[in-house]
Amino acid sequence: MSEHSGEQAGPGLMPRAVLEQRILEGIPLATAMNFRVMELDDTSITVCGGGNQNINVHGTAFAGSLYAVCTLAAWGLVTARLPEGASVVMQEGAIRYRRPVIGDIVARCELDAQTLDSFVDTVARTGRGRIQAEIIVPAEKGPAVEFMATVHARMP
Repeated sequence: MSEHSGEQAGPGLMPRAVLEQRILEGIPLATAMNFRVMELDDTSITVCGGGNQNINVHGTAFAGSLYAVCTLAAWGLVTARLPEGASVVMQEGAIRYRRPVIGDIVARCELDAQTLDSFVDTVARTGRGRIQAEIIVPAEKGPAVEFMATVHARMP
């Protein structure tokens, strides 16, 4: 068990609390959004942006906040799996807003274990790599938001 998160951290996985702190310290917008890493394991992450900080004039989640929370989910999972010092950037993102989101923005990114392990190995071997990720903001009747990301990483 990781002393930082109270959760089981696999080998090579940054602890949940350490990742959350890195995001909050490195990305000021995350603090303003009341961003949290709720769950993290070797192949998935669930993150949250506080609802009151992310509303629009209609009382639903602001589209830019939805995009930012989804981006941080993909970036966070990749960052948590790579060695310290890796540079991780969002290369491309495409979002579909299907339903309004009311309250907290909860986003989940889950990657195939073999695909993610292969990506991590490629970055370790060649110093760079990219991976596709799908992030979902769930709703009662199917996804409220679907976000497709291409994340690029390189070692110094």
